[in-house]
Amino acid sequence: MLRSDHTENAPVDGEILHPGSRTLFRYWETIRAERPAPHRVDLDLGQIRAIVPDLFVLERDHVRQTFRFRLAGTRINQLHHKELTRADVLHGWDRFERDTLHRLLTTTVSTFQPCVVRMRLHSNMNHVIGVEMLCLPIVSRDDARMQIVGGLFPFREVASLGYDRIVQQELTGARTIWTEHAGGGLPVRPLAPAARRPLPFTVIQGGRD
Repeated sequence: MLRSDHTENAPVDGEILHPGSRTLFRYWETIRAERPAPHRVDLDLGQIRAIVPDLFVLERDHVRQTFRFRLAGTRINQLHHKELTRADVLHGWDRFERDTLHRLLTTTVSTFQPCVVRMRLHSNMNHVIGVEMLCLPIVSRDDARMQIVGGLFPFREVASLGYDRIVQQELTGARTIWTEHAGGGLPVRPLAPAARRPLPFTVIQGGRD
């Protein structure tokens, strides 16, 4: 049964199950510091090398009212047995699930709050593959818009399953993860140390340790 809710201050350890998702979430928290979201230029993939093939970047398509893969890692493409870069993230879902995903992803880019989604993928060889998807807000390289960096992590090894394609997908859980930050509009990238000016106020540290 699909569970879709937006409980505030949901405990992260209980909502993010896959070790890869947890690694990505903790890294995102580290680089964003007290900001609502980090900048894409802050990403150092060398720090999370082991999960890079599981990562993706999404961008919002305002014309078609959807989200598209700007980049998709090699293991994501292998999981689906096709190239997903530029593909519509919402393609292939039924109306209710599509609306649920669209709402969650829109919340992520508009309120700077992550979301976690769990799903079952069905292969043409009758395999059922449980997958966790973590989506995190990030500022694009041109500082003009929000994107989503995330990971798609299967709960079983898929390389040896021998299927050709995914024929069905269904949501089993979807949830926004509320995080603390200083608020405001589009996150501002910190100035280089030499260019910093004294601030006329005290910054209250936020986020998770």
